[in-house]
Amino acid sequence: MRGKGKGSTRKLDNGKWECIVQSQYINPDSKGLNPKRIKRTGKTEKEAQKNASQALLAWEKDFERTLKNNKVERNRSFGSYMEEFIETEVKQYVSASTYKSYIYTMRANFFNYKISKLSLKSLSTVEFEVFFDALLKKKSEKTVSFPVQLCRRCCDWLVAKSLISENYAMYAKTKRKKRDEYFRAEEDEKRTRKEVFSREDIAKFYHAYKNNMSEYCPAIIIMLETMMRGQELLALTIDDIDFEQNIIHIRSALSERFVDNDKDKGIEKYIKVPKNGKEREIYMTPLAREAVEYIIHQTALKCRDNPQKLLFPSYLKHGKIRSMDAFEIQFKDLCNKLGIDRDVHVSKTGYRSGLNVHALRHTAITIANTAPGANVINTALMAGHTSIRTENIYTHTNIDALKSVQTAGSTVLNIGDNSESKEMRELAEALNKNGIQISDLLKYIDSKQNG
Repeated sequence: MRGKGKGSTRKLDNGKWECIVQSQYINPDSKGLNPKRIKRTGKTEKEAQKNASQALLAWEKDFERTLKNNKVERNRSFGSYMEEFIETEVKQYVSASTYKSYIYTMRANFFNYKISKLSLKSLSTVEFEVFFDALLKKKSEKTVSFPVQLCRRCCDWLVAKSLISENYAMYAKTKRKKRDEYFRAEEDEKRTRKEVFSREDIAKFYHAYKNNMSEYCPAIIIMLETMMRGQELLALTIDDIDFEQNIIHIRSALSERFVDNDKDKGIEKYIKVPKNGKEREIYMTPLAREAVEYIIHQTALKCRDNPQKLLFPSYLKHGKIRSMDAFEIQFKDLCNKLGIDRDVHVSKTGYRSGLNVHALRHTAITIANTAPGANVINTALMAGHTSIRTENIYTHTNIDALKSVQTAGSTVLNIGDNSESKEMRELAEALNKNGIQISDLLKYIDSKQNG
Protein backbone atom coordinates (compact mmCIF):
# COMPACT_ATOMS: atom_id res chain seq x y z
CA MET A 1 0.00 0.00 0.00
CA ARG A 2 1.28 3.48 -0.87
CA GLY A 3 0.18 7.06 -0.41
CA LYS A 4 -0.62 9.30 2.53
CA GLY A 5 -0.81 7.30 5.76
CA LYS A 6 -0.56 4.04 3.87
CA GLY A 7 2.23 1.52 4.18
CA SER A 8 3.33 -2.06 4.15
CA THR A 9 3.24 -4.56 6.98
CA ARG A 10 5.17 -7.75 7.63
CA LYS A 11 5.49 -10.30 10.41
CA LEU A 12 8.88 -10.38 12.12
CA ASP A 13 10.80 -13.44 13.30
CA ASN A 14 10.01 -12.61 16.94
CA GLY A 15 6.27 -12.84 16.27
CA LYS A 16 5.61 -9.10 16.25
CA TRP A 17 4.33 -7.12 13.27
CA GLU A 18 6.08 -4.19 11.60
CA CYS A 19 4.43 -1.41 9.63
CA ILE A 20 6.11 1.25 7.48
CA VAL A 21 4.04 4.27 6.44
CA GLN A 22 4.85 7.07 4.03
CA SER A 23 4.07 10.78 4.45
CA GLN A 24 2.70 13.20 1.89
CA TYR A 25 5.68 15.45 2.76
CA ILE A 26 9.25 15.13 1.55
CA ASN A 27 11.85 14.34 4.21
CA PRO A 28 13.96 17.52 4.59
CA ASP A 29 17.03 15.39 5.33
CA SER A 30 16.80 13.60 1.95
CA LYS A 31 17.55 16.84 0.05
CA GLY A 32 14.08 16.94 -1.42
CA LEU A 33 14.22 13.51 -3.02
CA ASN A 34 12.29 11.09 -0.82
CA PRO A 35 9.09 11.27 1.23
CA LYS A 36 9.26 10.84 5.00
CA ARG A 37 8.78 7.25 6.16
CA ILE A 38 8.05 6.03 9.69
CA LYS A 39 8.35 2.47 11.01
CA ARG A 40 6.50 1.07 14.04
CA THR A 41 5.88 -2.39 15.50
CA GLY A 42 3.01 -4.00 17.41
CA LYS A 43 1.84 -7.30 18.84
CA THR A 44 -0.68 -7.59 16.01
CA GLU A 45 -0.82 -6.30 12.45
CA LYS A 46 -3.62 -3.88 13.40
CA GLU A 47 -1.68 -2.55 16.37
CA ALA A 48 1.44 -2.00 14.23
CA GLN A 49 -0.59 -0.09 11.62
CA LYS A 50 -2.23 2.03 14.34
CA ASN A 51 1.12 2.87 15.97
CA ALA A 52 2.70 3.79 12.62
CA SER A 53 -0.25 5.92 11.48
CA GLN A 54 -0.37 7.84 14.76
CA ALA A 55 3.39 8.46 14.76
CA LEU A 56 3.18 9.70 11.17
CA LEU A 57 0.31 12.05 12.00
CA ALA A 58 2.27 13.44 14.97
CA TRP A 59 5.33 13.99 12.77
CA GLU A 60 3.31 15.73 10.05
CA LYS A 61 1.65 18.10 12.53
CA ASP A 62 5.03 19.05 13.97
CA PHE A 63 6.54 19.39 10.47
CA GLU A 64 3.73 21.73 9.39
CA ARG A 65 4.51 23.91 12.38
CA THR A 66 8.34 23.88 12.25
CA LEU A 67 9.24 22.70 8.71
CA LYS A 68 11.90 20.53 10.36
CA ASN A 69 12.42 16.78 10.50
CA ASN A 70 11.95 16.51 14.25
CA LYS A 71 12.27 13.06 15.71
CA VAL A 72 9.15 11.46 17.18
CA GLU A 73 10.43 10.16 20.52
CA ARG A 74 8.75 6.85 21.25
CA ASN A 75 9.93 6.36 24.83
CA ARG A 76 9.73 9.91 26.16
CA SER A 77 7.96 10.04 29.55
CA PHE A 78 4.58 11.57 30.25
CA GLY A 79 6.26 13.68 32.96
CA SER A 80 8.57 15.31 30.39
CA TYR A 81 5.56 16.18 28.25
CA MET A 82 3.82 17.59 31.33
CA GLU A 83 6.84 19.85 31.90
CA GLU A 84 6.71 20.99 28.29
CA PHE A 85 2.96 21.59 28.52
CA ILE A 86 3.31 23.74 31.65
CA GLU A 87 6.23 25.71 30.16
CA THR A 88 4.69 26.31 26.72
CA GLU A 89 0.92 26.26 27.23
CA VAL A 90 0.32 27.26 30.86
CA LYS A 91 3.13 29.56 31.96
CA GLN A 92 2.33 32.35 29.51
CA TYR A 93 -1.22 32.73 30.84
CA VAL A 94 -0.60 32.80 34.61
CA SER A 95 1.17 35.16 37.01
CA ALA A 96 4.69 34.44 38.25
CA SER A 97 3.40 33.48 41.71
CA THR A 98 0.77 31.15 40.22
CA TYR A 99 3.40 29.52 37.99
CA LYS A 100 5.56 28.90 41.07
CA SER A 101 2.54 27.38 42.82
CA TYR A 102 1.88 25.11 39.81
CA ILE A 103 5.46 23.82 39.86
CA TYR A 104 5.50 23.21 43.63
CA THR A 105 2.10 21.49 43.56
CA MET A 106 3.04 19.17 40.70
CA ARG A 107 6.40 18.32 42.29
CA ALA A 108 4.53 17.17 45.39
CA ASN A 109 1.57 15.54 43.66
CA PHE A 110 2.66 14.31 40.24
CA PHE A 111 6.37 14.05 39.42
CA ASN A 112 7.05 11.70 42.34
CA TYR A 113 4.41 9.21 41.15
CA LYS A 114 4.74 6.34 38.65
CA ILE A 115 2.44 8.00 36.09
CA SER A 116 5.07 10.66 35.33
CA LYS A 117 7.67 7.99 34.48
CA LEU A 118 5.52 6.11 31.96
CA SER A 119 6.05 6.51 28.22
CA LEU A 120 3.07 7.74 26.19
CA LYS A 121 2.51 4.29 24.71
CA SER A 122 2.13 2.90 28.26
CA LEU A 123 -0.60 5.37 29.25
CA SER A 124 -4.12 4.07 29.75
CA THR A 125 -7.30 4.92 31.62
CA VAL A 126 -6.36 2.30 34.23
CA GLU A 127 -2.97 3.94 34.90
CA PHE A 128 -4.65 7.28 35.54
CA GLU A 129 -7.22 5.68 37.84
CA VAL A 130 -4.41 4.10 39.85
CA PHE A 131 -2.66 7.49 40.07
CA PHE A 132 -5.79 9.42 41.09
CA ASP A 133 -6.71 6.86 43.76
CA ALA A 134 -3.15 6.87 45.15
CA LEU A 135 -3.40 10.65 45.54
CA LEU A 136 -6.79 10.47 47.24
CA LYS A 137 -5.44 8.10 49.87
CA LYS A 138 -2.93 10.74 50.99
CA LYS A 139 -4.44 14.09 50.04
CA SER A 140 -7.77 15.88 50.27
CA GLU A 141 -10.11 16.03 47.27
CA LYS A 142 -9.38 19.75 46.97
CA THR A 143 -5.62 19.10 46.72
CA VAL A 144 -6.11 16.24 44.26
CA SER A 145 -8.36 18.26 41.95
CA PHE A 146 -5.48 20.37 40.61
CA PRO A 147 -3.16 17.57 39.33
CA VAL A 148 -6.23 15.73 38.00
CA GLN A 149 -7.34 18.73 35.95
CA LEU A 150 -3.81 19.43 34.73
CA CYS A 151 -3.42 15.79 33.61
CA ARG A 152 -6.64 16.07 31.63
CA ARG A 153 -5.56 19.33 30.02
CA CYS A 154 -2.15 17.90 29.16
CA CYS A 155 -3.76 14.82 27.58
CA ASP A 156 -5.99 17.08 25.49
CA TRP A 157 -2.84 18.82 24.28
CA LEU A 158 -1.19 15.49 23.46
CA VAL A 159 -4.28 14.36 21.54
CA ALA A 160 -4.20 17.60 19.53
CA LYS A 161 -0.57 16.85 18.67
CA SER A 162 -1.57 13.27 17.74
CA LEU A 163 0.89 11.88 20.27
CA ILE A 164 -1.85 9.84 21.95
CA SER A 165 -5.10 8.62 20.43
CA GLU A 166 -7.47 9.62 23.23
CA ASN A 167 -7.65 11.52 26.52
CA TYR A 168 -7.20 8.64 28.96
CA ALA A 169 -7.20 10.96 31.99
CA MET A 170 -10.64 12.32 31.08
CA TYR A 171 -12.22 8.85 31.29
CA ALA A 172 -10.46 7.80 34.50
CA LYS A 173 -12.76 7.48 37.51
CA THR A 174 -11.71 8.06 41.10
CA LYS A 175 -12.77 5.98 44.08
CA ARG A 176 -14.12 8.48 46.58
CA LYS A 177 -14.77 7.43 50.16
CA LYS A 178 -18.33 6.48 51.00
CA ARG A 179 -19.87 8.46 53.83
CA ASP A 180 -20.93 5.55 56.01
CA GLU A 181 -20.43 4.19 59.51
CA TYR A 182 -16.86 3.13 58.80
CA PHE A 183 -15.81 6.76 58.58
CA ARG A 184 -17.90 8.06 61.49
CA ALA A 185 -14.82 8.54 63.68
CA GLU A 186 -13.07 10.47 60.92
CA GLU A 187 -16.10 12.74 60.38
CA ASP A 188 -16.45 13.34 64.13
CA GLU A 189 -12.76 14.28 64.29
CA LYS A 190 -13.24 16.80 61.47
CA ARG A 191 -16.21 18.41 63.21
CA THR A 192 -14.21 18.96 66.40
CA ARG A 193 -11.25 20.43 64.50
CA LYS A 194 -10.51 24.00 65.61
CA GLU A 195 -10.94 26.27 62.57
CA VAL A 196 -10.76 29.76 64.11
CA PHE A 197 -9.45 31.35 67.30
CA SER A 198 -11.77 31.57 70.29
CA ARG A 199 -12.87 34.68 72.18
CA GLU A 200 -10.44 33.74 74.95
CA ASP A 201 -7.64 33.54 72.37
CA ILE A 202 -8.48 37.00 71.04
CA ALA A 203 -8.43 38.42 74.57
CA LYS A 204 -4.95 36.92 75.03
CA PHE A 205 -3.73 38.50 71.77
CA TYR A 206 -5.05 41.86 72.97
CA HIS A 207 -3.33 41.42 76.35
CA ALA A 208 -0.05 40.62 74.56
CA TYR A 209 -0.45 43.73 72.40
CA LYS A 210 -1.07 45.99 75.41
CA ASN A 211 1.95 44.53 77.19
CA ASN A 212 4.23 44.73 74.12
CA MET A 213 5.09 41.02 74.23
CA SER A 214 6.11 40.89 70.55
CA GLU A 215 6.70 43.40 67.77
CA TYR A 216 4.18 41.34 65.75
CA CYS A 217 1.35 41.91 68.27
CA PRO A 218 0.03 45.14 66.66
CA ALA A 219 0.11 43.39 63.26
CA ILE A 220 -2.03 40.59 64.71
CA ILE A 221 -4.53 43.13 66.08
CA ILE A 222 -4.72 44.88 62.69
CA MET A 223 -5.50 41.58 60.94
CA LEU A 224 -8.24 40.77 63.45
CA GLU A 225 -9.75 44.24 63.01
CA THR A 226 -9.52 44.49 59.22
CA MET A 227 -9.67 40.90 57.84
CA MET A 228 -6.46 41.65 55.96
CA ARG A 229 -4.30 38.85 54.56
CA GLY A 230 -0.83 38.61 56.04
CA GLN A 231 0.72 39.20 52.60
CA GLU A 232 -1.32 42.40 52.25
CA LEU A 233 -0.29 43.72 55.66
CA LEU A 234 3.43 43.14 55.01
CA ALA A 235 3.17 45.02 51.70
CA LEU A 236 1.33 48.02 53.21
CA THR A 237 3.05 51.39 52.95
CA ILE A 238 2.45 54.50 55.00
CA ASP A 239 1.01 56.12 51.87
CA ASP A 240 -1.73 53.45 51.90
CA ILE A 241 -3.07 54.85 55.20
CA ASP A 242 -5.57 57.72 55.06
CA PHE A 243 -5.85 59.00 58.63
CA GLU A 244 -8.30 61.76 57.71
CA GLN A 245 -10.88 59.32 56.33
CA ASN A 246 -9.84 56.38 58.59
CA ILE A 247 -9.28 54.23 55.51
CA ILE A 248 -6.63 51.68 54.60
CA HIS A 249 -6.10 51.24 50.86
CA ILE A 250 -5.20 47.65 49.97
CA ARG A 251 -3.20 48.05 46.76
CA SER A 252 -0.44 45.42 47.04
CA ALA A 253 0.44 42.01 48.45
CA LEU A 254 3.68 40.18 49.15
CA SER A 255 4.29 37.12 46.99
CA GLU A 256 7.03 34.79 45.76
CA ARG A 257 8.21 33.73 42.32
CA PHE A 258 11.14 32.03 40.64
CA VAL A 259 14.07 34.32 39.77
CA ASP A 260 13.59 35.32 36.12
CA ASN A 261 10.45 33.15 36.21
CA ASP A 262 12.74 30.14 35.74
CA LYS A 263 11.84 27.03 37.78
CA ASP A 264 15.49 25.98 37.88
CA LYS A 265 16.49 29.16 39.72
CA GLY A 266 15.87 30.27 43.30
CA ILE A 267 12.87 31.98 44.91
CA GLU A 268 12.54 35.74 45.36
CA LYS A 269 9.97 37.97 47.08
CA TYR A 270 8.10 40.59 45.08
CA ILE A 271 5.10 42.90 45.35
CA LYS A 272 2.00 42.25 43.25
CA VAL A 273 -1.64 43.33 43.18
CA PRO A 274 -3.89 41.77 45.85
CA LYS A 275 -5.58 38.41 45.34
CA ASN A 276 -8.29 38.50 42.64
CA GLY A 277 -6.39 41.40 41.06
CA LYS A 278 -8.54 44.06 42.71
CA GLU A 279 -7.71 46.91 45.06
CA ARG A 280 -10.08 47.66 47.93
CA GLU A 281 -10.63 49.99 50.87
CA ILE A 282 -10.94 48.97 54.51
CA TYR A 283 -12.49 51.05 57.25
CA MET A 284 -9.99 51.60 60.07
CA THR A 285 -11.61 51.09 63.48
CA PRO A 286 -10.23 53.01 66.48
CA LEU A 287 -8.37 49.87 67.64
CA ALA A 288 -6.92 49.28 64.17
CA ARG A 289 -5.86 52.93 63.97
CA GLU A 290 -4.23 52.70 67.38
CA ALA A 291 -2.23 49.64 66.28
CA VAL A 292 -1.23 51.30 63.00
CA GLU A 293 0.00 54.42 64.79
CA TYR A 294 1.91 52.26 67.27
CA ILE A 295 3.68 50.41 64.45
CA ILE A 296 4.59 53.69 62.73
CA HIS A 297 6.05 54.98 66.00
CA GLN A 298 8.07 51.77 66.57
CA THR A 299 9.31 51.80 62.98
CA ALA A 300 10.54 55.38 63.37
CA LEU A 301 12.44 54.37 66.53
CA LYS A 302 13.90 51.03 65.44
CA CYS A 303 14.29 51.11 61.66
CA ARG A 304 17.44 52.85 60.40
CA ASP A 305 16.18 53.16 56.86
CA ASN A 306 12.79 52.61 55.21
CA PRO A 307 13.21 53.37 51.49
CA GLN A 308 9.89 51.78 50.47
CA LYS A 309 7.99 53.59 53.26
CA LEU A 310 6.66 50.23 54.46
CA LEU A 311 4.27 50.30 57.41
CA PHE A 312 5.88 47.26 59.06
CA PRO A 313 9.41 46.73 57.67
CA SER A 314 12.09 44.53 59.19
CA TYR A 315 13.85 46.44 61.96
CA LEU A 316 17.01 44.33 61.61
CA LYS A 317 17.51 44.54 57.84
CA HIS A 318 17.39 48.27 57.12
CA GLY A 319 13.75 48.49 56.11
CA LYS A 320 13.48 45.37 53.95
CA ILE A 321 10.09 43.77 53.62
CA ARG A 322 9.37 41.04 56.17
CA SER A 323 8.67 37.48 55.04
CA MET A 324 5.57 35.42 55.78
CA ASP A 325 7.86 32.66 57.06
CA ALA A 326 9.23 35.00 59.74
CA PHE A 327 5.68 36.12 60.58
CA GLU A 328 4.55 32.49 60.98
CA ILE A 329 7.50 31.60 63.23
CA GLN A 330 6.98 34.59 65.52
CA PHE A 331 3.21 34.03 65.57
CA LYS A 332 3.53 30.37 66.64
CA ASP A 333 6.07 31.31 69.29
CA LEU A 334 3.69 33.95 70.67
CA CYS A 335 0.80 31.44 70.76
CA ASN A 336 2.97 29.07 72.77
CA LYS A 337 3.87 31.82 75.26
CA LEU A 338 0.22 32.83 75.63
CA GLY A 339 -1.03 29.25 75.99
CA ILE A 340 -3.20 29.54 72.87
CA ASP A 341 -4.20 26.18 71.42
CA ARG A 342 -3.58 26.11 67.66
CA ASP A 343 -4.99 22.58 67.42
CA VAL A 344 -1.74 21.17 66.04
CA HIS A 345 -2.33 17.72 64.53
CA VAL A 346 -0.87 15.34 61.97
CA SER A 347 -2.46 15.84 58.55
CA LYS A 348 -3.24 13.16 55.96
CA THR A 349 0.11 13.85 54.33
CA GLY A 350 1.97 13.18 57.59
CA TYR A 351 2.84 16.81 58.33
CA ARG A 352 2.02 18.65 61.55
CA SER A 353 -0.46 21.44 60.88
CA GLY A 354 -2.62 23.80 62.90
CA LEU A 355 -4.00 27.33 62.99
CA ASN A 356 -1.60 29.83 61.43
CA VAL A 357 -1.45 33.54 60.63
CA HIS A 358 -4.13 33.20 57.93
CA ALA A 359 -6.51 31.85 60.59
CA LEU A 360 -6.60 35.40 62.01
CA ARG A 361 -8.37 36.50 58.82
CA HIS A 362 -10.78 33.53 59.02
CA THR A 363 -11.47 34.43 62.65
CA ALA A 364 -12.25 38.06 61.80
CA ILE A 365 -14.58 37.05 58.95
CA THR A 366 -16.36 34.48 61.15
CA ILE A 367 -16.92 37.07 63.89
CA ALA A 368 -18.31 39.57 61.38
CA ASN A 369 -20.68 37.07 59.74
CA THR A 370 -22.02 35.62 63.01
CA ALA A 371 -22.57 38.93 64.83
CA PRO A 372 -26.15 40.21 65.35
CA GLY A 373 -27.32 42.10 62.27
CA ALA A 374 -24.44 40.77 60.17
CA ASN A 375 -24.43 41.82 56.53
CA VAL A 376 -22.49 39.37 54.39
CA ILE A 377 -22.14 41.88 51.55
CA ASN A 378 -20.37 44.38 53.77
CA THR A 379 -18.15 41.61 55.14
CA ALA A 380 -17.29 40.52 51.59
CA LEU A 381 -16.39 44.10 50.68
CA MET A 382 -14.05 44.41 53.63
CA ALA A 383 -12.49 40.96 53.12
CA GLY A 384 -12.01 41.41 49.39
CA HIS A 385 -14.14 38.42 48.42
CA THR A 386 -15.62 38.34 44.92
CA SER A 387 -18.19 35.57 45.29
CA ILE A 388 -20.92 38.10 46.14
CA ARG A 389 -21.82 40.47 43.31
CA THR A 390 -21.23 44.07 44.46
CA GLU A 391 -20.78 45.91 41.17
CA ASN A 392 -23.62 48.35 41.84
CA ILE A 393 -22.57 49.36 45.38
CA TYR A 394 -20.63 52.60 45.04
CA THR A 395 -17.41 53.32 46.91
CA HIS A 396 -18.64 56.44 48.72
CA THR A 397 -21.43 54.39 50.32
CA ASN A 398 -19.14 51.42 51.02
CA ILE A 399 -17.21 53.21 53.77
CA ASP A 400 -20.39 53.94 55.71
CA ALA A 401 -21.47 50.34 55.25
CA LEU A 402 -18.10 49.01 56.40
CA LYS A 403 -18.43 50.90 59.68
CA SER A 404 -21.25 48.51 60.60
CA VAL A 405 -19.03 45.43 60.28
CA GLN A 406 -18.44 43.84 63.69
CA THR A 407 -14.76 43.27 64.47
CA ALA A 408 -12.85 41.39 67.14
CA GLY A 409 -12.39 44.60 69.11
CA SER A 410 -16.07 45.59 69.12
CA THR A 411 -17.47 42.06 69.58
CA VAL A 412 -15.01 40.30 71.89
CA LEU A 413 -13.14 43.11 73.62
CA ASN A 414 -16.10 45.54 73.80
CA ILE A 415 -13.97 48.30 72.29
CA GLY A 416 -16.63 50.49 70.72
CA ASP A 417 -16.36 52.72 67.70
CA ASN A 418 -18.67 55.74 68.07
CA SER A 419 -22.35 56.55 68.31
CA GLU A 420 -22.63 56.74 64.52
CA SER A 421 -21.47 53.14 64.00
CA LYS A 422 -23.73 52.00 66.87
CA GLU A 423 -26.68 53.66 65.16
CA MET A 424 -25.71 51.98 61.89
CA ARG A 425 -25.70 48.58 63.61
CA GLU A 426 -29.11 49.22 65.16
CA LEU A 427 -30.44 50.32 61.77
CA ALA A 428 -29.00 47.20 60.13
CA GLU A 429 -30.66 44.96 62.73
CA ALA A 430 -34.02 46.67 62.24
CA LEU A 431 -33.81 46.39 58.45
CA ASN A 432 -32.68 42.76 58.53
CA LYS A 433 -35.68 41.82 60.65
CA ASN A 434 -37.84 43.04 57.78
CA GLY A 435 -35.77 41.26 55.13
CA ILE A 436 -34.01 44.42 53.92
CA GLN A 437 -30.23 44.58 53.44
CA ILE A 438 -28.63 47.90 54.38
CA SER A 439 -26.49 47.75 51.23
CA ASP A 440 -29.68 47.64 49.12
CA LEU A 441 -31.02 50.64 51.00
CA LEU A 442 -27.79 52.56 50.45
CA LYS A 443 -27.86 51.69 46.75
CA TYR A 444 -31.48 52.93 46.52
CA ILE A 445 -30.61 56.21 48.29
CA ASP A 446 -27.60 56.69 46.02
CA SER A 447 -29.72 56.19 42.89
CA LYS A 448 -32.19 58.79 44.12
CA GLN A 449 -29.41 61.29 44.90
CA ASN A 450 -27.95 60.84 41.43
CA GLY A 451 -31.38 61.19 39.90
